[in-house]
Amino acid sequence: MKNYRIFKNFINEEECNILSSWIMDNKDNVFFTDANMKGRRLTTKYSNNFKFPPISYQIQKKIIKRLKLKNFYLANFKDGMVASYAEPGDTCYLHKDPVWVEDTITIHANIKLSNNEGGEPIIEDEKIKLNKKDMWTYPVSNVNHGSDIVLGEKPRIMWVFGFSINKKTCQSIYE
Repeated sequence: MKNYRIFKNFINEEECNILSSWIMDNKDNVFFTDANMKGRRLTTKYSNNFKFPPISYQIQKKIIKRLKLKNFYLANFKDGMVASYAEPGDTCYLHKDPVWVEDTITIHANIKLSNNEGGEPIIEDEKIKLNKKDMWTYPVSNVNHGSDIVLGEKPRIMWVFGFSINKKTCQSIYE
């Protein structure tokens, strides 16, 4: 079984612009907080008192359809989604995420929203090269993952969609 799967150009330019603008317009609000990843990253992961843009729910449905998810739970954060803003200098140590629901595997489907230098995901010591609008999905409760340092002057922004799925579904995604 592979540790990840990449979907090139998973979203279109308009969808990317809406999600990116939402992050840039809101990153200074109280609901964006430190990601607690020992870097320079802000996230919506620990907040609930705000509204995501409607397009994010449409993209979530597209992911569910594309990954053929049937019996699943949304991850244990607001509506199963997280918006992330990582400043230059940010990095994320290798770690595994928790299993939120007993007898499931936690997966993330992340979408890169920016053209930035560095900040590439690292999955089991493999650096993954991605472009803006690409989605990568991986079983975050099973594999060590983190990210390389964000270089240059532009932040790395991304959207995270999280799910708890059974082992059989997970195997079908990453075969």
